[in-house]
Amino acid sequence: MTPVYPDYFSPQETLPRPQLLELQEARLMATLEYNYQASPIFNSLCRKAGVKPADINSLGDFAEKIPLFDKDDIRAYRDRHNDPCGGLIRLDDPRLTTLLSTSGTTGDPTPMPMRHRYSSDEAYVRTFWHMGGRPGDYLVMPVFTFRGGAANGISCQKEAGLTPIYFNHDPAELPRIIEAIKRYRPTVFGLISAPLLLGLEKHLEKTGENARELFSCFKGFIHGGEQPSPRMKALTQAWGMTMYETCAAGDVVSATTCRAHDGFHVWEDLAYAECLDPVTDQPVADGQMGELVVTNINDPLLAMVRFRTDDLVTVNREPCACGRTHMRFHIHGRKSDQTVVCGKAILPRDIRLVVEEQRETAAGLYQIIKTASEMDTLAVRVGYNPDKLGGSTTQLIGALEEALRAALDVPVRVELTLDDELLKLGPPHKIPRVTKQ
Repeated sequence: MTPVYPDYFSPQETLPRPQLLELQEARLMATLEYNYQASPIFNSLCRKAGVKPADINSLGDFAEKIPLFDKDDIRAYRDRHNDPCGGLIRLDDPRLTTLLSTSGTTGDPTPMPMRHRYSSDEAYVRTFWHMGGRPGDYLVMPVFTFRGGAANGISCQKEAGLTPIYFNHDPAELPRIIEAIKRYRPTVFGLISAPLLLGLEKHLEKTGENARELFSCFKGFIHGGEQPSPRMKALTQAWGMTMYETCAAGDVVSATTCRAHDGFHVWEDLAYAECLDPVTDQPVADGQMGELVVTNINDPLLAMVRFRTDDLVTVNREPCACGRTHMRFHIHGRKSDQTVVCGKAILPRDIRLVVEEQRETAAGLYQIIKTASEMDTLAVRVGYNPDKLGGSTTQLIGALEEALRAALDVPVRVELTLDDELLKLGPPHKIPRVTKQ
């Protein structure tokens, strides 16, 4: 596909909203019948709700009649029917080329059937182009896992004309990554995360290498996993990095920030997104927090229809300063990560700023230890760097508990563990922020 505008790979990126809504409705109507026939789980959910595709004639009908579902429903169908696809598609469907899974950070990995080219390919082509990547450029690509890494990215990298240089997503790979940067002078860094940034911080402290000179060839870095903290953002700005954050919109399509850095863009020609009250399931107004619910309207193989993402977001449908017309959202946390302490809802992000203020815990590695749906005391496991310990661990615990009590206004109990031990608990790009005991 030949780009139409200097900053936009596809003309649909700036489609006027009335035309965008027409396109969404047409694609949604077309995909419902196919999913009803091809997806056992969608078929069973519709039958249980007493609805058929013929009953849906508008976006209003869709929101009123089509049932919602989530990862637990997929896992339950997988286990009940011994179905590796989780009912999203039949295993003998000729369009199925790859069977992957999610990372499993917040539960056991969820099946993700894929065809050769799926929606996130199109999304990342647009992102690479918007960042400034052009045919003939090199791309550094440390792969999180092969569930959703190299196997998913090859198509979009080729379409953007980029030549990828693959690495394992591991701080131990940093010397090799830096060597490749010096040799090939790539323009795009495909995926970087908090653990890689922390490893990079240690490397630069140890070697004294000039970060701005090292990264001067890059036009942009895509940051994945958790959203970077204010400390990490300040650090990357000091190193001369231009960051574009990315996340998955319900495993349907990737959503990435733009040059305006004002929220994650959902490609509305590829996915239909709703923001619903997590209790009543009714739509909330733009700017009010709700759960992001996403429907795939582009890839006929992935029957994600009204899929609950568990992400609490606020939505903005106004045109973006970057020139795009597609909606964008800001993430506030995961619905399932909310922990009620003394009647007050606590999200992991409420803890992060406090933890990073301490020299010994500046890496921002911590977990809420959840022992019940409601607790009298917030229990937090915090990682620390023994090389930066200024006093005793007892003093550090006291300082953390005092600071967290002041910030959150709830009783707090802190336990310490080494940074490296916490990093072992999750995929290489993030750790579970809430653990149950």
